[in-house]
Amino acid sequence: MQRMKVMLVDDDRDWVESMADLFEAYGYEVEVALDGGAALHRFRERDYYIAFMDVRMPVMNGVDSFLAIRQEKPAAKVVMMTGLGGSAAKALEAGALGLLEKPFGFEAMLAFVETRL
Repeated sequence: MQRMKVMLVDDDRDWVESMADLFEAYGYEVEVALDGGAALHRFRERDYYIAFMDVRMPVMNGVDSFLAIRQEKPAAKVVMMTGLGGSAAKALEAGALGLLEKPFGFEAMLAFVETRL
C-alpha cells in the first residue's frame, strides 16, 4: 500500500523538520521544501495528496508559488500558513484549502489531512 505524500514548505528548517517527523510517525510520506521555488520544482516532478505552504519565504513567496502550482496542477490541495502580517488572500481566492495562522499545533495540520481522506 502506497503512503500518502505530504509536502511541507517553510523556511524555518527546525520547525518544518519537526512537523515532517510527526507526519512520518503517522505513516505519511513527507517531502520538505525551504522556499516556494523549491516547492514549485518538486510539484512539477510529483503529485502530493496535500501541501502546507508558508506565505512568507525567500526566493519565491508562498502565494506566488501556490498560484504557479495551480496553473500547472489545478487540482493541487494546498493549505496556506502565516504568522505575523502574512496575507494569503490571493491564494484563498484562487482555491487554497484554507489558512492556518501561526502558532498552531500539529493537530491542526493533521485535521486538514484527515478531513479530506
